[in-house]
Amino acid sequence: MFSRAITLIALAMLTLAARAETSPLASSPSEFVRAQAASGVKWQVWDAATLAQAKQQNKSIYVFIGSPLSELTRATINQTFTSEKTVAWLNENFFCLFVDADAQPDVAALGQHFITTVKQLKGSPVHLWLTPDTLQPYDGANYLPPSEEWGKPGFLKAARAALDTWTVDPARARALATEALDMMRLPPVDTNAPLDIEAKLAAAAKAWVAAADPVNGGFGTAPKLPEPELIRFLLTRGDEAREAAIKAARALVNGALRDPVDGGFYRRCIDEAWKEPYFQKTLADQARIALALLDAADAAKDDKLRAAGIAALDFALKELRNPNGSLAAALDGTLEENSDPTKRPTFVKAGVAGGGTVCQLIMAIYKSGQKRLTAQIQKIADGAIPAVGVEPLYLLQSHSVATATEPTPADLLHAVLMGKVGGEESKPIGEMIVMANLTYFEPETGVYMATPKKLPPGIAARVPASGETPSAEVLALLAGVDAKTADLIRRNLMHQIEYDELPPGDILLGLSQTQK
Repeated sequence: MFSRAITLIALAMLTLAARAETSPLASSPSEFVRAQAASGVKWQVWDAATLAQAKQQNKSIYVFIGSPLSELTRATINQTFTSEKTVAWLNENFFCLFVDADAQPDVAALGQHFITTVKQLKGSPVHLWLTPDTLQPYDGANYLPPSEEWGKPGFLKAARAALDTWTVDPARARALATEALDMMRLPPVDTNAPLDIEAKLAAAAKAWVAAADPVNGGFGTAPKLPEPELIRFLLTRGDEAREAAIKAARALVNGALRDPVDGGFYRRCIDEAWKEPYFQKTLADQARIALALLDAADAAKDDKLRAAGIAALDFALKELRNPNGSLAAALDGTLEENSDPTKRPTFVKAGVAGGGTVCQLIMAIYKSGQKRLTAQIQKIADGAIPAVGVEPLYLLQSHSVATATEPTPADLLHAVLMGKVGGEESKPIGEMIVMANLTYFEPETGVYMATPKKLPPGIAARVPASGETPSAEVLALLAGVDAKTADLIRRNLMHQIEYDELPPGDILLGLSQTQK
């Protein structure tokens, strides 16, 4: 029915991956980056030519990495980077780069991995300071307020400290950068360690059931997350776990996480009782939640859950479709301050959905079994693949209709899953795992990296892909990689959750596939 759509997407991703090996990185096509042209800060884009220019100036390089869907990113832009004093000081002392985390996931992964491993911080935005000669990060932070508050240093204080480190003692800055790179290296997989996955899954399922909210459904306290992969995992773990999962699924449908006006599901609720939603809806969440609801509907024989899952897909196709046929990454209702909680916010489309997200949506549509939806799959693929007159068509990359960019490992592996769910066994689908493994997988660590083996300009070290749920490692297990690769991935994931009583749902879902 939609074999051609799946094959074209697979061919497109393979073509983009091949082109990325020989083509230099272009300036970011991100609308979010282009919007900074009016800023007083003399921002530059992260690309080979700009980084070469930065080296010549011999100034400490300041990199701001943010996402248009992050309120703290927008707060920094609207508060810190509008101060005339701060702007003038930045322009005088730093070579400033602005990065859209969604458009350049390799740079974003570098920043997140640095602040996580070196600074024990996480979250968006990320501030990085690089040595100009080696382009290595020697200092960094997550969100910094305009001035010191709640014990957290203000932006200027942190930036002055970074500047002093470079200008007063460049050798120390280089030493800090070298030390940071050493810390950022991942430990090798222990291939000899005993691996009792079932015991870990059983303990995790028991712990998550205990963490279930007996009154409101869902898990834990505020903010309440939908946890679709956790629901899918618990549905397979016996009566008590299945009941907790079904109750959580019903909480998603019956609470304010589901928009009663326009439909679709919000990213989270900020309270325990599922009454106060956070006004953002992403395409990825519609697909993920639909998959969970469809599984829960099968387990509970509940037509209401099935209808809600199908409605999420209807919402995505209606409300997130762009005029050119592509799909928006999200609807954002947090752009304006809303002091009246009874007033419905204005929602604005943000970004363009990445290839992996489109594949996830198609997978959920196929699982729904709705002919009226599966009939749209070719149209979805056509909207995601801008025609160039001859086949293969080039997949619309994650962030612009104008320029195709390299797919992430999660993009490639989502395409494999899409093909398998759709019953597609074409050669391009078969090559997707090979491409993902040859380009991104590091056998020594059992991890899919954010960069190909040939590092792009400015990236000093390969770091794990980040920011995507399910992760590439989980997708690989779900897609069915070869036994050797699967064993390395399982060992890496087990190491990640060794001391975690409540491991992430996507990791549990991935590991559970090996027990069937």
